[in-house]
Amino acid sequence: MKEFYQKYQGHLPALFFVGGFLFDIFTTDRIDQTFSLIQQVSYLFLIMLFFYWELFTPKVFLKEGGFLNKLWKYHVELLHFLFGSLLSLYTIFYFKSASLMTSFAFMIFLTAILVINEFPQFQRRGAMIRSTLLALCLSSYLVYLVPVVTAAIGWGAFLLAIILSSSVFILFARFIYLKGDDKKWIKKNIFIPGILVNLIFVLLYFFKLLPPVPISLKYIGIYHDIQKPGTEYVLNYEREWWRFWESGAQTYVYREGDKLYCFVSIFSPTQFSDQMKLMWLKKTKGAWKKRDSVSLSIKGGRAEGYRGYAYKENFEPGPWQVRVLTSDLREVGRIYFEVVEAEPGSSRVWQQDLY
Repeated sequence: MKEFYQKYQGHLPALFFVGGFLFDIFTTDRIDQTFSLIQQVSYLFLIMLFFYWELFTPKVFLKEGGFLNKLWKYHVELLHFLFGSLLSLYTIFYFKSASLMTSFAFMIFLTAILVINEFPQFQRRGAMIRSTLLALCLSSYLVYLVPVVTAAIGWGAFLLAIILSSSVFILFARFIYLKGDDKKWIKKNIFIPGILVNLIFVLLYFFKLLPPVPISLKYIGIYHDIQKPGTEYVLNYEREWWRFWESGAQTYVYREGDKLYCFVSIFSPTQFSDQMKLMWLKKTKGAWKKRDSVSLSIKGGRAEGYRGYAYKENFEPGPWQVRVLTSDLREVGRIYFEVVEAEPGSSRVWQQDLY
C-alpha cells in the first residue's frame, strides 16, 4: 500500500475527488432529505476544520511516529473526497432544476473550478483554490437550504442565502486572519476568492442564469386532451408509432376544435407553495414571440412532483415552445413542439398516458 501510495501520490487527490462524486451519485435522494442536509453541514464543518489545520498544523500532528501524524498524511485525499461529494450533489441538484439553456453558464462555472484545481500551477496555490471551493460549497448549499426552510423562492430568499453564506465565510476567514502573521497573503488567498464567488452568484441570479433550486421539472408533455376521473391524470394524444421519443404529441396533428394542452409535473419540497408560469411562444420570422402566459399554483411534498396543466384554444400551425418559469422568472424547463394540420379524411388513433 505504501509503494502504491508513493507511486500514484500525485493522482490520488483527483481519484478521491471522483470517489466523492460517485458516492453522492449513488446515494442522492430528494433535495430536502433531512439526512442529506445534515450530512452536508458535517462535510462543510470538516472542510473548514482541515483547512484551518492545514494552515496552522497543530504540533500533535507533527509528532513523528504518532497515530495522528500518520493520519494527517492523508488529509489532502480526505479534503478532495469531501469537496467531490459536496460538488457532485450541487451539480446534480442544480442541473435538475433548470433547462440546459439556463444551467449551461452555471455548469461551466462549476466545471471550470474543478478543472483548474487539477493544473499544477493552481495546485501550488492550494489555499486560494480551497477557499474558492469552500465559498462555492457554502453558497451552493445555502441558496437551496433557505428556500427549503422558508418554503419560498425569489429575491428575498436568495438575498438571505447570500448574506448567510458571506457571513459564515467571512467569520471563518476572519478567524484565520487573526491567527496568521502574513495579513496580506490571507487577504489575497482567503478573503478575495470567497467574496468573488458570492459576487458571481449574485450576477448569475441577476441575469437569471442561476438554476431555481430546489424546484425541478419532473415531466412535461403536449397532449390533445386531459381528464382526471380519479387520482390519476388521463393524458390523451395522437402520435405515429415511430415517434416513440416524444413526450405526448410533440408533433401535434391539429383538427378544427382541438385544444392544445401542456401537462407538467414539478417537484418542490414539503410545505412549499409558489406560482409558476407556463409561457407559450411561437417562432415567427426566425424569432420566438410570446403568445400567452398562464399561472399555475404548485404545492410541494409529492416525490413525483405536483401535477398540473394549461391549454390554448387559439393557435396556428408552426413551431412552438412552452417554458416553465418560477415566480421570479427563472426557467425550470421547456418543451419544443410542432403544430401541423391533419390531412383531409385522415382518421385518428388515440393513445393514453396515465400520470
